[in-house]
Amino acid sequence: MKRAMSFLFVLSLLISLIGCSGSSGSGGAGSGNTGDSQGRKTITLWTFADTHKQYYDEMKAKYEKEHPDITIKIELLEAAALYDKYTVIAQSGGKGSPDLIDVEQGSFPRYIKGEIPFEPLNSYLDSAGLSDAIPKGRLDLYTVDSKVYGIEIAACVSALYYRKDLYDAAGIDVAKLQTWDAFMEASKPLTGDNKYILSGTEKDEGLFEQLLRQEGGDVVTKDAKIGINTPEGIEVLKRIKDWKDQGLLSKTSPEGPQLWQGYTNGQFIAASGPDWWAGQLVQNSPDLAGKWAAVPMPLGGPDSVPTTVSGGTGLALTKFSPNKNEAWDFLRYTHLDTDNIVHSFQIINLFPALTSAAQSPELHKESAITNYFGRQDMAALYADLSKQAPSQNQAWWRSLIGKAWDKFEPDYQKGKMTPEEFLSKVEEELQSLMDAEEAREK
Repeated sequence: MKRAMSFLFVLSLLISLIGCSGSSGSGGAGSGNTGDSQGRKTITLWTFADTHKQYYDEMKAKYEKEHPDITIKIELLEAAALYDKYTVIAQSGGKGSPDLIDVEQGSFPRYIKGEIPFEPLNSYLDSAGLSDAIPKGRLDLYTVDSKVYGIEIAACVSALYYRKDLYDAAGIDVAKLQTWDAFMEASKPLTGDNKYILSGTEKDEGLFEQLLRQEGGDVVTKDAKIGINTPEGIEVLKRIKDWKDQGLLSKTSPEGPQLWQGYTNGQFIAASGPDWWAGQLVQNSPDLAGKWAAVPMPLGGPDSVPTTVSGGTGLALTKFSPNKNEAWDFLRYTHLDTDNIVHSFQIINLFPALTSAAQSPELHKESAITNYFGRQDMAALYADLSKQAPSQNQAWWRSLIGKAWDKFEPDYQKGKMTPEEFLSKVEEELQSLMDAEEAREK
């Protein structure tokens, strides 16, 4: 009864979202009308990322020229609205569903308990001879019971990006600073009033996960256990706290355009982030072209590696698509075609998860990305880091971590508990949330 009431409440809150879509009421996938007035089939794809849409728009233009009987419709939605909307659609029979949907890896767990509203892609991959085209570590994020439900586009390996012009002017050779301690110590003269090395936030969860993976851990262990309250986790959280206490990492951060303005005006002079972060920097801070460079991440503890993985998005074929073969063909075109994937790197800096594309010499050609980073061969850097990239594990309960973390974060940031106490409480709360969810399923 509680689950039924909960569904009706969510439905009543979100049903208006379905009606607001330009294609979901009539003519959209799952609605019974799948073509246009010229008889062409329409394939609808939802995404939440501007950079992804930029790539999809280019692929749409190419694909429609090659397939005059197909119309591709790309829709950009705000992330939370996209996933809430699809949740309601999936629970209410599928009407208004897109054919394809970008599923961010952190949101995938919300769909993997009970009936999964995506089409397994194993048979499609097998038929195309592409079962091993993506490294297992990147497919695992979208795999349940050996069934693959999403295809990753990017390797999501991280590097350290820094304002080379400022460091060079200060006589600091960042490439020689092999550890976080050495990098932060050398960078101190470049900090000051409202000027920091790294941008932080009031919530440390995201940075904690990235640095934990760099140390060989993860919030989800390889055997799907909680990996938060570990020696590595405690050390990472202490490191973040120390950076904030010293004024090297900001305690708050602007968002949206104001964040990128913070980089443009020198408020933040370095960043640790994945390939897609660098692509966003290029798009949002064009005035800094030629002033940035990238190196492997500095090392932390004894098991540290010079990179981490952060984020990821799998393109999924929805269970309700009436044009599954055509939708799969466009998915293959955008995510499993070597030439197209190479192009995605050249325009939005997504270093390929696709093995054949990652090995392509075309990645090393001059592009907007290489020009922005002072003609640096970014593909060579990412390719080397990809060989050392840690695992990123998946579990149905990963979406509950944020809720457990948020419960204690305010008191932790106010100094009311130590890192050890905080992580212990988060672990206990997370386990309680998991137990409650399991109990509701019985």
